[in-house]
Amino acid sequence: MHKIISKAIVHVDGDGFFASCEIALNPKLKGKPVVTGEERGIATAMSQEAKRLGIYRGMPVYQIRKLYPEAIVVNSNYHNYGIFAQRMYDIVRRFTDRVEEYSIDECFADITDLERPGVSYADIAKSIKLALQTELGMTFSLGLGPTKVIAKVASKWNKPDGFTIIKPSDIPEFLREMQIGKIWGIGPSTASGMQRFGIRTAFDFIGRSKDWVVENLSRPYLETWHELRGISVYKVGGETHEGQKSVQATRTFSSVTTDRNFLLSELSRNVEHASNKVRSQKLFARRIFYFLKTQEFRYQRFEIPLTRALQSPMLIFEEIKKTFDALYEYNTQYRATGVTLSGLIPERFVTESLFEEGSACPPGPAGGVKKQKWNEIFNTVDKIDRKYGSQTMTLASSLSANTRRGYAPHRHLKIPSMGETL
Repeated sequence: MHKIISKAIVHVDGDGFFASCEIALNPKLKGKPVVTGEERGIATAMSQEAKRLGIYRGMPVYQIRKLYPEAIVVNSNYHNYGIFAQRMYDIVRRFTDRVEEYSIDECFADITDLERPGVSYADIAKSIKLALQTELGMTFSLGLGPTKVIAKVASKWNKPDGFTIIKPSDIPEFLREMQIGKIWGIGPSTASGMQRFGIRTAFDFIGRSKDWVVENLSRPYLETWHELRGISVYKVGGETHEGQKSVQATRTFSSVTTDRNFLLSELSRNVEHASNKVRSQKLFARRIFYFLKTQEFRYQRFEIPLTRALQSPMLIFEEIKKTFDALYEYNTQYRATGVTLSGLIPERFVTESLFEEGSACPPGPAGGVKKQKWNEIFNTVDKIDRKYGSQTMTLASSLSANTRRGYAPHRHLKIPSMGETL
């Protein structure tokens, strides 16, 4: 049973994000049909001018050049896009610390209880939008709703440069013609299965009873059913069921892959980023959540409740490896991965048994390292990273991801509307 709670969730979505980043870095491109993805041979993002020509995501570059010679096709630069993404997250965090870094061009923000006399939830969301567009030199579409799923419906409603509010009382109106396959978390195969039951739209779906959903669909779709009905189930990443913060790290690949080992390496790198943040705040995680994102933008998710709070990237990654093969699909093309560490608790609340010999150390020779020695190891790693740059020292399991990306920790980026930044 989910308690009905009135929430205010904002979904922020960068319009043609990669192409917009290129234009922000090179204002001479403004107003021109810009396409990213030359290195992959397919369009990964397009400016509005390119979209108006008829160019779509996934369109082969050779076809673009043949049909639309005026299009400017450029290589993607994911390092630069990551800098823009981080600045996007930082700007949103000025308004609330309950922010979920969902992907390189999206985030959620929970602004519940932040309204005050003369300042509504809509005013706060509009202020977020204005700050993003002014400082980053690109447009964003924002949606405001009572749940994450509804907020995402709202942000897609009036792109680009849109701002849509969906109040609980307005949900049926917005969902009436919304194709079920367009709902976040419902992939093509599930949508096809629902259509066999006569469910064509999201409105059809919420019209089914809870008992019907439980009997015919798996648990994630029951949660989506609740969310579509305005009942908040999915917490924003900066908040868990206990109200504690979480830390997330995600990464989109420069090209899709089916390589199991590379996917594991990417997850390892995500774990390192997330655990570094957790360690810097002297916190420990009690839950691990990770996902694989397919080329068709389908998310495969897995949550791992921990019997002991963890902080070590090696131990966290070991837990992921245990469950990975239950999620990974052979010959499926993947485009991104993500890791969230949640249920965070301060070090002082972690029982000392966590640090007994062998209890908090990886198997093998390191198994006998005690609390003091373990902390010394990571304090040294953190000092080296601070002196020479992030990820100067890295797990061996992350090497494949770092090598394939050509990782450059010392790069600076001069963005006209932002100045020079890391």
